[in-house]
Order: sequence, then C-alpha cells, then structure tokens
Amino acid sequence: MNIIWSSFLTIFLCTWTAVCLNISHPNDSKRDIFIRKAKWMFWAIVGPEIVLAVAIGQYASARRSKKRFHRLGYKNWTIRHGFFADMGGILLQPKESSPFVVNGRQLAYLVEKEYIKCHDITAEEIWDKFKADTLAKPITLVQASWLVIQLLGRAALRLSTTTLELSAGAIIFCTFGTFFCWLHKPADVQRGVVVTTDVTTAQILIDAGPVAAAPYRQAPLDFVARESFTCSYDVMGFVNRRWDHPERPLRKFPNDRFPDICTFEKFALFCLTSAYAASHMIAWNFSFPTQTELLLWRISSSLFTGVTGFFWIFETCAARQRFGRWDKYLVWLRLKKNPDALQADEETVKVPTRQDTINRLGAFEQEQRKAKPILMWELALLAPVVLLYSAARGYMIVEVFVSLREVPVGVYKTFEVAELIPHW
Repeated sequence: MNIIWSSFLTIFLCTWTAVCLNISHPNDSKRDIFIRKAKWMFWAIVGPEIVLAVAIGQYASARRSKKRFHRLGYKNWTIRHGFFADMGGILLQPKESSPFVVNGRQLAYLVEKEYIKCHDITAEEIWDKFKADTLAKPITLVQASWLVIQLLGRAALRLSTTTLELSAGAIIFCTFGTFFCWLHKPADVQRGVVVTTDVTTAQILIDAGPVAAAPYRQAPLDFVARESFTCSYDVMGFVNRRWDHPERPLRKFPNDRFPDICTFEKFALFCLTSAYAASHMIAWNFSFPTQTELLLWRISSSLFTGVTGFFWIFETCAARQRFGRWDKYLVWLRLKKNPDALQADEETVKVPTRQDTINRLGAFEQEQRKAKPILMWELALLAPVVLLYSAARGYMIVEVFVSLREVPVGVYKTFEVAELIPHW
C-alpha cells in the first residue's frame, strides 16, 4: 500500500504544481477554473510530453518577447512579462471599440507603432497577481527527490521495482521539464492589466494597410503574426467541431496553443520526449504476473517509443512542406544575404552583435508568418499514429495497477538512504 500511496502522492504533487494555465475568461466561475486545471493535470499524467510541448513553446515565445522589447528600448521587460502577455494578461481597450487580449508580439507591434506605452507594467505588479501556493513547490521537490533517489538506489542494489514506481519516475522526469519552462510564468492569475489607447481598432487596421484587410480568426491584431497551432481550433475545425470559446474578439487565450519553437527548443523537446518514451522499456525484463502481460508490455513500450520517433520524423517532413526547407539544427538563425550586414572576412570569427540578434528574430517571425497551414492529409496520416499511441499508453496505465496483484518480494525492501529524506 505504501508503494501506491507514495507514487500517487508524488504524481499528484508534481502535476498539480507544474501545470500553469492562462488567465481565465472574466465570466468563468471557480468551478470552471478548477475543472480546467484538473483536465490539464489529467493530461500531465497520461500524456506529460504533450503538456511539455506546450510549456516549451510558451517559454520560447516569452524569450522572443524579451528580446523584442529590449530592441524597442524596454530594458526592464523580462521573460515573466513575456509569459504574462502571452497568457492573456494584457487587455487592450481601444477608443470606442470592444476590448480584446493581445499577446506579446501584438503588444510589441502596438508599442512600435506608438499606439501605447508599457512603462506602467512592472515585474512587481505581475508578481502581485501571482496567487500560487509557493509552499507546495518545495514539498513537491522533496517528495519527487525521494522517489528518484529510491529508484536509482533500487537499480544500483538490483532490487525489484514495480511498473507503477517506474511510470511515476517517468512522469516526474517529463514534468520537471514542464516545471522548468514555466518557472517564470505567473500561476493562478485571475485578472490581467488593462491597457488603453486613444485610437480605435478600425484606425489601427487602416494604418496597417492591406495586410490587415482579411477577416480575423481570433482578434483584430491577428495580422501582426500568424496564430500558432491550437487543437481546439485547428484540429476540431476539420470535423466541424469547436472547443474554443465562441466569443470574438477573444477575451482569453486557449491553453492548448502550441507556440512556434526554434530548432534549439525543438531539439530539447525531442531529447526529453524520446527519453520519456524510452524509459518505459526499462521494464523489459521486469517480473509480471503472467507472460502475456510481459509480452504486452514489451509490445506497448516498443510502440510507444516507435510512435514518438515516427512523430519527429513526420514533423521534420511536415516542416519541409510548411517552410519549403528541411528543419536543420539552428537553420532558423540563417540570415538572408545582406551585403551590408555580412561582409566579414571568412578567416575572421564574427562575434554576434545586437543587430544580428534582431535580424535573426525578424527572419524567424517572417518565416513563421509565411508558413503554410496544417493540411488535411497531415491529420489523416497522424490519426492512426495517435490511435496506436493511445492504445499503447492506455495499456501501460492499466497494467501498472493490475500488475500489483502479484509482485516479487524484493519490491517491499527499501533503499535506506532514501528513507533519510522526509517524504509521505
């Protein structure tokens, strides 16, 4: 019983404290907010790599926001500011127009065009809106450290380990990546900051020219940057189903938005998700109640790892279709040949300058803006892969509990060093 209790508690603490959602709609009740967080906590358990992908995308977007505002002269703009803007913390109130939320890129556009100023938004003001229980994080860290040391110690001493403990360790590994990415993201923020401008929404669109002539999907400033992928809008739209809020313009950003990431973040995500999937194969020679269950675990863990690898191959090929080039490491840093900016001697190592960073950021945004949308054939090809993933993952989730009915005696032996760490 102690095995089940410790694993459950560790998983609960890690997923509950790691999940950091966007600001809710003004009309959402406390019940709506709780259900939404519980839903994402569920996804953090059954598919932690999905939540990690969202988190690392938001982290990349917040970093770009920081660089962008530094370019505009706002040196006090931090990654926390970037997170706050991208999570719906900035509500724009135009003159004689309906208010709507703006993300970090759209906010930078408004500042660059001198429609607004952001000197009044301080890091302290954002921190004051941070309502998360800071005591839960150190408790979670202690509990997770105990389980990790327990697993490592048992492996070193060749003691038997249950698949439940192994799965808990895998979830912790992936969730720690999520926790790191969302370390600077304000949690449980109820209300954002209202920013006013003396111009109307119509005037902003007129000033932007033909690029703003097309109807917007979510908010009037959609023309500033291509909207990143969301399951509730992009995927469900193919089957005439919508999970996102029907109100337009938006008053909240969906939580299932996958911001565009650079190749460095994509490489990190590849390493983390591959390691998470492959970790289930550690139980290849574990003791199971029956040979059938052992065989099914081997098949499921192999499928799980294989599907993860296939997805990254597919994503690389899809990037070729969307961007017209292969997704090579740091290819996003490539600058278009600019004779004024790139006249360095080939034998001299050029130190990157601030202008180089600005040019790279602009090139990345321009490429993302011109990217082709997700096509039906991509979703059709991924559908059977998702079914295989779900079947394999579903079996392993069930098996970690079913296999507890008959476990080796060695699983009840404890690693004494781990017992020195306070845990529950």
